[in-house]
Amino acid sequence: MQSAAQTPSIREQSISMKTLLGKGCEKWLYRYKQNSVKKGTFKRLETSLIFMNRYYVSQVRLMDLRTEDVQNYINQMAEDGYALTTIKKQYNLITGYIKFLLGEGAPIHPVYLNVKLPNEDTIVHKKKEIVSYSKPEVKRLTAVCEASDDFAARAAILLMETGMRVGELLALKWEDVKWDRQAVFIHRTLVNHQSRVEQIIQDSAKSRSSNRTIPLSTKAMKLVSQMFDEASSTDGLIFPLPDDPNESIGYNALRAHLQKLCKEANVKYCGLHVFRHTFATNCYYRGVDIKMLSKFLGHSSVSVTYNTYIHLYGDTLEALREVVM
Repeated sequence: MQSAAQTPSIREQSISMKTLLGKGCEKWLYRYKQNSVKKGTFKRLETSLIFMNRYYVSQVRLMDLRTEDVQNYINQMAEDGYALTTIKKQYNLITGYIKFLLGEGAPIHPVYLNVKLPNEDTIVHKKKEIVSYSKPEVKRLTAVCEASDDFAARAAILLMETGMRVGELLALKWEDVKWDRQAVFIHRTLVNHQSRVEQIIQDSAKSRSSNRTIPLSTKAMKLVSQMFDEASSTDGLIFPLPDDPNESIGYNALRAHLQKLCKEANVKYCGLHVFRHTFATNCYYRGVDIKMLSKFLGHSSVSVTYNTYIHLYGDTLEALREVVM
């Protein structure tokens, strides 16, 4: 049996150089980060760790970790087609842990200093096609939704009328409705964990620019008013989550119900984000200025909006080019 003097301290255990990178990151997250960052931030770090454990770099001992190991990991993710944002999250996870070790006096090299992140142009991932519903599809789907009192039917209408992200809609509370302005204030989001079972309300939107006030159309305002009159409680969420943790909640329940509604309307289900894209597409054809659309969507800049919906604005640019040539 080891004496107290021989037993490694918590600090020594946390910086053992024989520890595998993946195991070390895990200890660091649960011992130091879990209670020092927002729940949503911790869940993203946890997801990044799960992601990293799929790769060989997680099995490298800290004492053997070199710049080449991290660089190979970065390069492999780029070759596998992951987006630059995903690659940066993995890089930041490793960097954060190594900085912690250095702060604790561990004899480890700051191997991240010489790691080079890929340029966006060198990443060989396929850009996702932006899909939106056509006018006939919207008409059929809206008819089915308006004839139903299912929560997903009402959610679909509000998503198509406001362009909110699904997480923003599911985190919306009655206190966020600005009745006098016929608008809603977005400043929360429902965070979906990697397991897709645990979901939490984060008291901040996706980013600073995502905190915004969205005007409600006449149709959306009428629906929200109807839901308010029918609500058993107007103190919490507009789309309340069930108390039973085993019951399908949030994203999962919405996805399942929307698939049924789409089938009834003879419309192909194209994922939860299609409703937001449909809103943006409709705004474009109604002549909404791209700067205004960017604000509605909560994008960080107009360039993000333009790059996302370039397939729409491309026609306009071609027409302009013909004029100036």
